[in-house]
Amino acid sequence: MNEENQKKVKEESDKENKKKVVKEKKEGTNYFLGILISLLTGLFVGFIAGILFAPKPGKEIRKDIKDKSKEFVKKSKESVTDTIDKTKEFVEKGKSRFEEVKGKGKEIIEKGKEKIEGLKEVITPKKEDTKA
Repeated sequence: MNEENQKKVKEESDKENKKKVVKEKKEGTNYFLGILISLLTGLFVGFIAGILFAPKPGKEIRKDIKDKSKEFVKKSKESVTDTIDKTKEFVEKGKSRFEEVKGKGKEIIEKGKEKIEGLKEVITPKKEDTKA
């Protein structure tokens, strides 16, 4: 029976920890994806607005489009790289947090075992007295 209780406590602890990790992971992914989409959208809208309102001849506009396109690609790559780095950092924090929670769960299980052993020591003599 004690082993069953220990298993239940461990399973509940594991379930709670997994839920927390999944929730943190989802929140982080959505956050970074939102930042990336917002950044790229802003760059694109600014690029188009700049072209449309520029009072320049066709040759200059084509050159500007080419230059701005290169700049847009460069900034997009930088943004993606930055987002990947932040995502990796977030994943590492998640792993660290999971290990921390896992360690605390093990501590709780060990304390539970100690309490059960203490109860056994108290109950066993009383059990023997009732048999006699």
